[in-house]
Amino acid sequence: MPNSSVYTESVTVNTAFEQSRSEYDIEIGYGDDVGKACEVIRGALNGVPGVSDQPAPEAVPWELAGSSVNIKVHWWTRPQRAEVVDVRGRVIEAVQQALGHAGIDLPFPTNVVLLHDQTEEADGDRTRQREGWPAGDRPPAPRHLNEVTVDGAGEPKRQDDATRTDRRRH
Repeated sequence: MPNSSVYTESVTVNTAFEQSRSEYDIEIGYGDDVGKACEVIRGALNGVPGVSDQPAPEAVPWELAGSSVNIKVHWWTRPQRAEVVDVRGRVIEAVQQALGHAGIDLPFPTNVVLLHDQTEEADGDRTRQREGWPAGDRPPAPRHLNEVTVDGAGEPKRQDDATRTDRRRH
């Protein structure tokens, strides 16, 4: 088709296939039965208007992620974009409700943050930048973990500093 026809005449876009496949990843908790979750998802998709029964919807365990087991869900619809978008919304709603009724957890992402002040003897050579903390050429002397205390403002201080302060007050 010449470019001039595309810009000057009406163009009808015909897809090569009568159906279009869509997919979505569903995350479930590690404590849940993956096989049961896949069965519940497939059952939910079978009841959604616009989802084709041939080929049948699929739910396949796909990934062991950091805080979830991921299931890849495939379904088929008519190829018109409006239909694809509308059915996708109905699929997500149906799956969420079905998994909730089945008692299957849809977890939130979980992150663990470790806070470490890097002032202990076990931290090694602190003149080099390690884990984002540039200590410089003259870092404070390392201390044993049991020597670390925190004052009322949350600032670390040495126990021997606290003892000296207490002695001065008496």
